[in-house]
Amino acid sequence: MEFGILALIPPLVAILFALKTKQTLLSLFIGVWIGSTIIYNWNPLVGFVSTISEFIIPSIADPWNAGLLLLVTLAGGFVHALKVSGAAQAFAQAATRKINTRKRAQTTTWASAFAFSYTEPVLILGTIMRPITDRLKVSRVKLAYILDSMGASLASMSPISSYGPFITGLIAVQLTAIGLSDNPWGLFLAMIPYNLYGIFAMLTVLFVIRTGLDIGPMYHAEKRAVETGQLLGENDKPMIMDLDEEELPAGYSLSIKNFLIPMGLLFASIFGVIFWSGDILANGFRQSFIEANIVLAICTGFVVGSIGAVLVSVTTGLHSFQKSVDEWTKGIKNLVIVPMILILAWSIGSVAGKMGLGAYLSALVDNYLAAGMVPALIFLLGAIIAFSTGSSWGVFAIMMPIAIPMADMLGVPLPLVIGAVISGGLFGDHCSPISDTTIMASTGAACDHIEHVNTQLPYAITVGIAAFIGFLVGGFTLPWLGIVTTIVVIVGSLYFLNKHVSRRVDDSKVDKNFTA
Repeated sequence: MEFGILALIPPLVAILFALKTKQTLLSLFIGVWIGSTIIYNWNPLVGFVSTISEFIIPSIADPWNAGLLLLVTLAGGFVHALKVSGAAQAFAQAATRKINTRKRAQTTTWASAFAFSYTEPVLILGTIMRPITDRLKVSRVKLAYILDSMGASLASMSPISSYGPFITGLIAVQLTAIGLSDNPWGLFLAMIPYNLYGIFAMLTVLFVIRTGLDIGPMYHAEKRAVETGQLLGENDKPMIMDLDEEELPAGYSLSIKNFLIPMGLLFASIFGVIFWSGDILANGFRQSFIEANIVLAICTGFVVGSIGAVLVSVTTGLHSFQKSVDEWTKGIKNLVIVPMILILAWSIGSVAGKMGLGAYLSALVDNYLAAGMVPALIFLLGAIIAFSTGSSWGVFAIMMPIAIPMADMLGVPLPLVIGAVISGGLFGDHCSPISDTTIMASTGAACDHIEHVNTQLPYAITVGIAAFIGFLVGGFTLPWLGIVTTIVVIVGSLYFLNKHVSRRVDDSKVDKNFTA
């Protein structure tokens, strides 16, 4: 059954309701319920039951989703274990000797993301850097913006991430279907310069960090953090209830080993499982990352890292074994809302899929398409679908079978149109409050989820407009001119904002207290 324009109703209701009420969980459930009601002949009772049986439970049962739920849950225990074992304080004390300004803290967070290019760095990096950014009075939403901008964008260009093999697999299927002999990995690498949104989202956040270009809601959040020390707004509801810094017993000697032992075990476990599951002996270093089970590796890392934090607490006399395990369990309980939000976000994506949202929007564009418009419209359509469904991967799966054959038929360069698919998915995902990556960025930064979306939207939309113009120029002229155009537009936009936006946060009020 075709639902046409009705397929837009569930995601739009959920998004608008969430932005208005800040009740993310309730908004998502209402969106799924409305969609299920429409699907089942406008019967709200059947729709309510089907919401649970047809959408929520299957979303949990999906192997990939189940792994991610376990990952996020274990992250809660690990984060809290780091906190109560003194690891976070130990790292903060050691790091602030070098990372002693707000700008350095943000720049270090940005640069550290490249060490996690094999996966989205939002959770682990947020866990490590939040004590530093908190101490230097960087607002939680600013940290979330950095994490989110470096998350999927970086992973989408990494051949050793879960994104790389997924995207390449989609490309390979389409090349076979239309009889092309191009190497799919070659096209993946050729696509990277045309991933205009991903590249410039990362560069823009660095520019914002270095210039202090805080605009819109971000300005108010940063101003509040600098002047009052309040990292969250008065009415904010953080994804993790992160209490004040843990009080250590009198006479307890805090050491950097409180941090190094659990973090060392974390990374050793992650890479150990990657090399084991990816069979490094048979496949080699690079291919082992491609073949590895990254979610399993990170889950294992969180468990082993948590064990390390417990051992540090017990052996240094900070806590008893019972107390340490209780605290780890408490961390899992603190994070229980995040898996629920993820489940409902996936459920509303399933509703949109069953109602044929992607096919409906694709058909609309296909009816009014000129060859030169292909990359720009593919980008725009992908952004709309990702925003509505909260899934960049769903966009890749929906749009790649449309974009590659269309580009081949109309003579549009394949790397350009593949880059448009990836960029559109990233842009819509970055802006969507029902995106799992956006949710995890809010979790990693322990901030209010809707405030995170509101504060990063001005920056995301600026980059998105520049990318759209770049794809438009690249489609009608030469692909490399699209890159140049995007550079010109984004530089011009940031220069204009940098020159004419007078609302600046005075970092010196805080920084001088740490550099003295």
